[in-house]
Amino acid sequence: MFKLNKLNRALLAATLTLSAGYASAAAFQLVEVSTSGLGRAYAGDAAIAENASVVAVNPALMTQFKRAEISVGGTYIRPDVNLNGKINSVTVANPQTGAPITMPSSADASHNKIAKGGVIPNLYYIQPINDRFAVGGGINVNYGLATEFDANYSAGVFAGKTDLTTINFNLSGAYRLNQHWSFGLGLNAVYADALVERHLGVLGDVSGAPRSTVAARLEGKEWGYGWNAGFVYKFNERNRIGVAYHSHVDVDFKGDFSNQLPAPRGTAGAVIPGSLTLNLPAYWEVSGYHRLTNKLAASYSYKWTRWSRFQELDARGSNGNQLFHKNEKFKDSARIALGLSYDANEKLTLRTGIAYDESPVQEGYYSISIPDADRTWLSLGATYRFTPDLSVDIGYAYLIASDNTFTETENGVSATFTSKSKANVYGLALNYRF
Repeated sequence: MFKLNKLNRALLAATLTLSAGYASAAAFQLVEVSTSGLGRAYAGDAAIAENASVVAVNPALMTQFKRAEISVGGTYIRPDVNLNGKINSVTVANPQTGAPITMPSSADASHNKIAKGGVIPNLYYIQPINDRFAVGGGINVNYGLATEFDANYSAGVFAGKTDLTTINFNLSGAYRLNQHWSFGLGLNAVYADALVERHLGVLGDVSGAPRSTVAARLEGKEWGYGWNAGFVYKFNERNRIGVAYHSHVDVDFKGDFSNQLPAPRGTAGAVIPGSLTLNLPAYWEVSGYHRLTNKLAASYSYKWTRWSRFQELDARGSNGNQLFHKNEKFKDSARIALGLSYDANEKLTLRTGIAYDESPVQEGYYSISIPDADRTWLSLGATYRFTPDLSVDIGYAYLIASDNTFTETENGVSATFTSKSKANVYGLALNYRF
C-alpha cells in the first residue's frame, strides 16, 4: 500500500522542519545574538555599540571601540508549544483496484510540549588596529532548535523528531571614513547539523503496522557560505543610525535516508542517499539610537527578511529523480522593535523593550512542523559593571504567539490543528575590555 517515493515525500516534507523547533523569531530564525540586546527586545541592534556582539549584526560598529573587547554568553529558550488536533480522514489505496479510498477518522492528534528548550551560546571579539580600522570575529547560532513528538503519535506523518543546529562563524573588518561615516564587511560560514525522523502514525493502523514504525529518517551535516555588510552614520555622541545587510545562505544537504518498511516498498533499514537544498533568507535592518537625556536613551529597529525566496522544497535522489516537491510560498516578513535604556548610576544600566515579529507563513501553508504565528516580545534587562573593564549582562523576554487554527494534509492524511505558543527567554553574558 505504501510506496518508497510516497514515504520520501513524508520525510522530505519533514525536512522543512530543518526549520522546526520553537525558534524565537519568525519561522525558524533565531535573533539571540546578545544578552544586552535581549533586554531591549533587540531594538537598535544595528546602531548600538555596547559590547563586542556588534560583530553579529553590524560590523561597522566596531569602529566605536578604542580597545580590544571580548564578550561571551548565551541565552536559554524555554518554549511552551501545545497542539489541539484531530485526524479528519485517511486516504489509502484499494488493494485490488489501486483506486483511492477515503475513510473518516476521529483519532486524536493533540500533543503538548512539542518544542524542546535549548541553550544558544555566543562568543565575540573585537581588535582595533588603529583609530580608523578594526577587525573582529564571532560565533553564534542563527537558526534551529528542536521539536519532538511521541513515536506513537497519530499524526506522525506530519511531525516526529527534528533536531537542527546551525552555527555561524563570522570574520569582519570595519573602517571609519570620517567622524560621521563608518563601514563594515564580514564573511560567514554556516555549519548545519540536522536529524529528521517521521513515523507511520495513523497510517500504521490501517496497514497493520505499529504506529511507531519509522517511515522516514534523514541525517545530514553540511556547510553554507554568505556575507554581511553595514554602515553607521554618527550625527554626534548622542545620536547614531545604522543599516546592516546579511546575504542569503544555501545549505546543500546530502544525507542518509532510511526507513523500517520492508523492501521493495521501503528500505528495510538500508541507507540510501538523498539531497535537498535549504534556502536561508537574506535580511536587512535599519536601527537608530538616541540619547534623550544624560541617563535615558531610546532605540528602535525595523528588520525585513526576504523569506519570499523560500517558495518550495525540491528533493532529489542520487540518480537525479525527484523524491519530493512541495510549495511553501513564504512571504517577506518584518520585525519592529522599540527599546529604552536607563543609566541608574555608573555601575548599573537598566533596559526594556517591546517588539512585534511577523510570520512569513501564508494562509493555507501552515504546518505543525513549523507551529509559526505572529508574536510579541516583552523584554527586560540590565548591565552591571564590576570595574570599568568588566561587566555582566542579564536579560529576559516573554514571547506570546497568536493562536492559530489550520488544516494540514500529507500522504493521504488530513488533520485540523490549533496551536498555542509562548516562550520564556533568559540571557547571561560576560564582557571584558583589554
